[in-house]
Formats: sequence, C-alpha cells, structure tokens
Amino acid sequence: MNPLNNPSLERTAEKPIYLLPQLIKRSMVPKIISLLALGLIFYLGVLLNVALLNLTAGQETLTKFGSLVLLLFLIAVGLFLSLRHSHENYLFYPDRIEFSRKRIYYREIINTSPKQDFWDKVFKTNSYNLGNNFYLKHLSQQINMEDYLKQLLVYAGRTVSYN
Repeated sequence: MNPLNNPSLERTAEKPIYLLPQLIKRSMVPKIISLLALGLIFYLGVLLNVALLNLTAGQETLTKFGSLVLLLFLIAVGLFLSLRHSHENYLFYPDRIEFSRKRIYYREIINTSPKQDFWDKVFKTNSYNLGNNFYLKHLSQQINMEDYLKQLLVYAGRTVSYN
C-alpha cells in the first residue's frame, strides 16, 4: 500500500481548530497528595514489618534504606507521568475532540453539562462527561465550555437534548 494514499496518515497531519489546556495545578495537587499518602502508608508498613522481624542492625538499616529509595523512585515516576499527562491539551477538530489517544466525534456526544467533585470546587474547575467514556477534565470555570460544546454540536449539524 502506498503510504501517501493512506487516509490515517492524512488525518495525523490535520491541524486542530482549537487547543484547550487543562488547569495544571488541578490535575497535579490531588495526585501529589495521594502519592505522598500512599507512600507514607507503604513506608509505615515496611517499618512495622522490619520491627517485627529479628534482623541485625545492618539488615534493618539496609531494608529501611532500600524501601525508602524504592518509594522515592515510585513517587518520582508517578509525578513525572502525572506532569506529562497534565500538560496535554484537548484538541478540537472540525468533526471530533481528541485527548491523549482517545477521541470522540461530535455526533457521539450525549452530554454537555458540567460536573464538579470536591477537587473541582477547591480549584474552581469543571469536568464534562461527553459520553463513550470520554471526559473533559480540569477545565477552568472561566471557560464556558457548555455553550462552546453546544455551538460545536449545532455546527456539526446535530442537536442534543441537554439535561
């Protein structure tokens, strides 16, 4: 097959009409808190197990140090992956929205109403479950996404019942 005639390659060269960034602190702070809390629980479990075992002072120190290094490495990897994910933008194309490796076509959108959980209220952000397990998350309340999504759906030639 000629790669120049491949339609999937043509699509990757398509430029988005709109880039929508996430609020980085909204996506990072909860991750940092959960990583630190889980890390603390893990390390306390290691300390408890070490205290219950009959280990020499050298073995005990080595076990504590090794678990601490492992814990710090896992936290660093988790923070790196979260930071990389939080810098990704939602890409709006004439017929679809893409984020990471997921995509939803405008004709598949079944909901445009915002939702808020505890962290959304703290950081003044909204999340949108558009359907088909596709979410717009960590978006500032200053951006009126509900009206923008409705306009996109009308532009795409489709109306949706909004609840």
